[in-house]
Amino acid sequence: MLRRINDLTIGRIIFLFTTFFMGVILFLSSIIAYFFLFHNVDNLVADTSKEINKQVILNYENYLSSVIDTSSTLQGYIVETTRDNTFEPLDGLFNTTASILNNTVSIVLLDGHGYVLASSRYDGLIEPYDGTTWFQNAIINTDIHHFSRPHIQDISINGEQEVFTISKSVDYFLDGEYQSGILVIDIQTDELISLVDKTNLGDEGHILISSFDDTVIFSSRPDCIDLSCESGQIVSNMILGGEPHIVGDTQMYVNVSTINATRWKIATFIDVNSIAIAKTQMVATLFIAFFIASVLIAWTSIIVSNRINNPMHQLRKAITALEEGSFDVSLDVKGQKEIVDLAVAFSDMRIRIKDLMDAVAKEQREKEKTHFEALQSQINPHFLYNTLDSIVWLSENNRNKDVEKAIIALSKFFRRSVTSENVVTLDEEIEHVFNYLLIQQIRYQNQFKFEMNIDEKTKDTMVLKLSLQPIVENAIIHGIKPEDDFNTIRISSYRDHAFTYIEVYNEGYGLTDDKIAEIMENVKSEAKTDSMGLRNIYQRIKLLYGEHGDLLIESELDEYTKFILKVPTV
Repeated sequence: MLRRINDLTIGRIIFLFTTFFMGVILFLSSIIAYFFLFHNVDNLVADTSKEINKQVILNYENYLSSVIDTSSTLQGYIVETTRDNTFEPLDGLFNTTASILNNTVSIVLLDGHGYVLASSRYDGLIEPYDGTTWFQNAIINTDIHHFSRPHIQDISINGEQEVFTISKSVDYFLDGEYQSGILVIDIQTDELISLVDKTNLGDEGHILISSFDDTVIFSSRPDCIDLSCESGQIVSNMILGGEPHIVGDTQMYVNVSTINATRWKIATFIDVNSIAIAKTQMVATLFIAFFIASVLIAWTSIIVSNRINNPMHQLRKAITALEEGSFDVSLDVKGQKEIVDLAVAFSDMRIRIKDLMDAVAKEQREKEKTHFEALQSQINPHFLYNTLDSIVWLSENNRNKDVEKAIIALSKFFRRSVTSENVVTLDEEIEHVFNYLLIQQIRYQNQFKFEMNIDEKTKDTMVLKLSLQPIVENAIIHGIKPEDDFNTIRISSYRDHAFTYIEVYNEGYGLTDDKIAEIMENVKSEAKTDSMGLRNIYQRIKLLYGEHGDLLIESELDEYTKFILKVPTV
């Protein structure tokens, strides 16, 4: 699987990975949107429904409270008026009160046997009137007001209007003695309907009021005359509180509460179907938005990958041509700034290498040989090719941060390599080696780590340019144990009297005393050996510093190896 991925181009890898991750993000975002956004919407619906339910209940309670208050007031007037054993003034009082209290059909005072004592109307009242449930309840339970279910007015012979009756046991005087009677107030059910209309319950929203014995007192939905209807069954299965339900094909939020001063239970069915549809549309919109975003991101990723991939292929072709000895290859790269900078640095390097190769042929043989080998060991096109190949690998594996780091380090490395100075400050040489180590660390996939312990006092010491990098390269190639997870390369410096010492320390195999002697013999020899880089440094030190400069080696077998440059402090 990994091999197949490595064979893909960077554009296809970015496209595939982007599509995959966007799919995961879309899935997770949908879940998050549902649990957070929709959960909040559901909570908002519940809270809003409860507030609407409170308003409906408040409307009913305010109206019924006004009726109860009127009844209580009338009770006081009844006691005071009948002290003189007269009932005629109550007729006018009841008539006036009925006209003031909305939708009141009649107000009647009955004695304990059901005979009319006073009334707002006398057109065909039934006497005695004592057979109804509400009448008997008022006789038995004298402390509360009793509310009946809607019915055709039955206190009048010619009653045709649908009313609900409020009855209450009251006291009055008859022949100077307290008597108990029943105050009866009939109110049109139109008032219940008008109270529903004051609140917006939605297109299919409705109200159902039932008594304590599960009898439907009022329903704003015509097809729900008892609790066998769908809404009635929902109310029967609920005690108090609110929860979502589907009534027919409509999403509803149902709240069940009680109405104070009555034995009624009220249920509000609030139509939230539009919100449910909006939630569905929101999911669809969210999905479309994420789909469009994923397409745009994939398209952008392909463009970005091409801006890296195409210039890198151009560079690789130019480096291959340079390896084959062609110094006249022109390179016109367009893309990311770092790639362009690298291409410019490569072009400058190619031109300067060619100029240096022409100039070196005119110098003294020994100098030409030493200088050329030093440059050749540092500015090796094969090293550049391997490094750029590693950068391409990193780019194809979407390690863009490592690509950026490697390109910047390589650019700085070649800028320093092609400068014309023979000596530089130790600080500049350390910077050059630092960039080299960054590149090699990426190439060797972090098989080693490196540390810099440079004494501030030594940073301005003048040293040979490109004198540390071959030693560091030698430490990487010959000193690191591949079987170890971490190998350490440490570069440090210190000053002792008139000399500055620069140490390159690496953990690893170490060297025997015989091997150290053999290496030192080779670096002092003129013959070609495997220690060309070290010999190059040694001879250049001797050419510049004479007996004042030296290259030293210390080692402990299977522990460490340390190369020490000794240079005069200048």
